[in-house]
This record gives sequence, structure tokens and C-alpha cells, in this order.
Amino acid sequence: MLEISESSKNRVFETGSALVIPVIRTKNSVFDFFAVELFLWRENVGRLFYQLARHKFAGQHFLRWLQIALILIGGVALLGWLPGGWLIAGAMLLLLAGLVAGHRTWQARDFVAFQPAEMPLITPATLSSSAKLPIWASGYFGVENRQHQFTWLQGFFRTFPSREHAVISLNQPTSFLWLGRSPEHLTGMWYIFFKPEAVRDIRWGEIGYGPEALPGLAVTHTVHIPRRNWFQPEKDVSKTTYLAFPERDDALAVLADLLYDRFAAEAASQRSLNGHAKKHPQDTWQKLAG
Repeated sequence: MLEISESSKNRVFETGSALVIPVIRTKNSVFDFFAVELFLWRENVGRLFYQLARHKFAGQHFLRWLQIALILIGGVALLGWLPGGWLIAGAMLLLLAGLVAGHRTWQARDFVAFQPAEMPLITPATLSSSAKLPIWASGYFGVENRQHQFTWLQGFFRTFPSREHAVISLNQPTSFLWLGRSPEHLTGMWYIFFKPEAVRDIRWGEIGYGPEALPGLAVTHTVHIPRRNWFQPEKDVSKTTYLAFPERDDALAVLADLLYDRFAAEAASQRSLNGHAKKHPQDTWQKLAG
């Protein structure tokens, strides 16, 4: 049976350093060593792209300034004002293409490195509606008819009595290289809501962002996008929300809560004609105390 400690039930926000768990991995072979180093490198690349795309200087994102710099260097080289000429211009063009492709690739992953792992064997169980479990969330957030993609926002996860799941996070102002600033109009509370029937897939694994790697979940669910104009009608799209947990027990508790509705639906479909549920070994659902 899963249990949630009293100290974890109502934690909402803590200092950033308090929520960071050092990555501890064993290196039993040369292959393991290079696998770990590659994963850590990927995490830092994703964070760098997010910082470049998030922060602005003189009205433009750092990513745009970097692209402009590459174009200018290439143009100057083509004019013969730099040694190397076509060679330097070609190199700048390749760097520009790699920068654009790299940003789009990491943007599709919400700028985090998700390493899938085998799903833990747990008993599906509902999460207490009063429980608020601390997380670092990445995904497609919304508030007051506005939507925006954020990465590694501090917040908490909870499930309401209606079984609707919520990710409630705070986007705080940040800086980059002492010059760039995050947009002020995006500062404040942002939310992700999804109902059990909207969940399409749940994966367990490790989520990395920069030097941090925590146990977590990748939850793919349907998001309704409201109509914005004639060219952007309302539609339902599939989005993935990444939930990283400082405490493994909290991650297991949320996983059990998300799995509960799926197994409950299967149990309902297996009920006999007289209304009594058929007895199966998997009929062991329990409600978390709290």
C-alpha cells in the first residue's frame, strides 16, 4: 500500500536549492560512464536552448541575437572582409542551420531530457484531495485564455474530488548572463488541468534539466485550444506534461492516482449483470489515507 508522509502532503513551494536532488549513478563499465555523460550533456543543451529562447535583451530573445550574429559574420566573410571567405560563410551557415534545428528539436521535448524506465509495480489508489505534492513541471500551461510553454516551473500537483488533475505553478522573473530578462507579462501563476478521460499515455522515468535529474512522469493528454481567429480555429491537440518530483514516494503516489481511473474503468466494464464486480487479483484498489 502506498503512503504519503505528513511532511509531503501540504508542501507547496520551497527554495530552489531545497528541491534539487544530486544525481547519483553507478558507473560499472566504460559504456555506463559514456551513457551517463551523454545524458548529462543532453540535459545541459536543453537548458541552454530554453534560456536563449526565454530571455530578452534590447527587445529580442538571445536566440535571435545569436542568429543575427551568425548571419552578419557570414555576410562579412562573403564580402572578403574576413579571412577564409566562403569557408567562414559556409561554417556560419551550418551553425545557423544547426541552431534552428536544435532549438526546434528541444522545443518539441519541452527542453527537458526524459529517460524512460520500467513502470513500477504499484497499486492504483486515489490521492487525497487535500494533498499538494511539490513538483517541477514542464509543458503547455494556461491562464485567463492565454497559453504558453514553460519548462521547469516550481509548483505542486493535486487532484480535486471531481478527479480532475491540476498542475499549479509559479513563473518567477529570471535573468540570463546578467543582461537578459524574462518577459514580465508572463510572471505569475500558471496552470495545467486535465481530466482522466483526456489522458492518453503515462510513462515513468527520469527527467533531466541542466544539472538536475529527478524521478518523474511524462503524461500525454488532450488539450483544448480555443478559437483565436479565422486562421486558428478551436481544436484538440495532444500535449505532454513532464512532472519531476524531488521525492520518489510523491512520484509513486501521483502515478497510482493517475492509474486509478484507468483500472477503475476496466473494473466497471467487467461487472456482472447483477451489478457485482467480478473478483480478480487486480481488484485491490485502496484509498490513500490523509
